[in-house]
Amino acid sequence: MSRPQERKVSKSEVSKGAIMRAAVEDFTRRGYEGATIRDIATAADASIGLIRYHFGHKSDLYRDTLAFVSEQYNEVCLEALAEAKASGEAGKIVFSWMAAPLTGWRDDSVVSGGQVLCFLNKMGYESPELTRDVYESHFSYAIREWHEAMRAFFPGMADGDWLWCLTMLRGMYFNIVAHNETNLWSLPAVSNKVAALQRLAEDAVLLMRSYDRV
Repeated sequence: MSRPQERKVSKSEVSKGAIMRAAVEDFTRRGYEGATIRDIATAADASIGLIRYHFGHKSDLYRDTLAFVSEQYNEVCLEALAEAKASGEAGKIVFSWMAAPLTGWRDDSVVSGGQVLCFLNKMGYESPELTRDVYESHFSYAIREWHEAMRAFFPGMADGDWLWCLTMLRGMYFNIVAHNETNLWSLPAVSNKVAALQRLAEDAVLLMRSYDRV
C-alpha cells in the first residue's frame, strides 16, 4: 500500500509563518506600541511590502497573529480540560488548563507553548480596542468552559469572591509562566514551571474552597 504524500508547504505559508514568529517575539518584548513593522521584517528576513501584502497594517498583523496562535492554544487547553473533568478533581482542572500549553503543545513552527503564554500575558496590557474582537471571537468561549467547570466545584462562591480568586490566580500564573528572556520583567524565571503550576493549582483549590459557602 502506498504511503500518503505529505502536503507541501508553500513559500507563502513559510513567509507568513516567519513573519508571525518575528511578530510574536517583538510584540511580546516591546508591546504593540514599541514594536515596528521594520524590525519585524528584518527579523523575519522579509520586506515591509510582503508584510503589507499578507497582513495589511501593524494592527492587522497583531490581531491575525493573535488569532492564529489562539487556535492551537484553545485546542490543547480544551483537550486537557476534557481529560481533567473526567477525573472529577478540581485541582486537576486548574492544573490542566494552566499547564496545557507547556505540556501539550504540538506545533512550534511559529511559536512554542511557552512563547504564546508570554504573548498572551502581554496582550492583557494592550488597549482593549486592539484586542477585544480577537478575544471575543477566539478566547472567550474556551475560557467560559473552564470557568463553568470550576464553578461546578464551588457552587457556594459569591461572584465577587470568584472574580477575586481568578484575579489572584491569573497574577500568580503569569508570574510563573511569563517571566523569561522574552519579557521586560526583572523577576527571575521559574526553572520548573510545570511543578510550580502543580503547586499553584493545589493552593488555588484550597483558596476557593475557603470561600465556598455551601
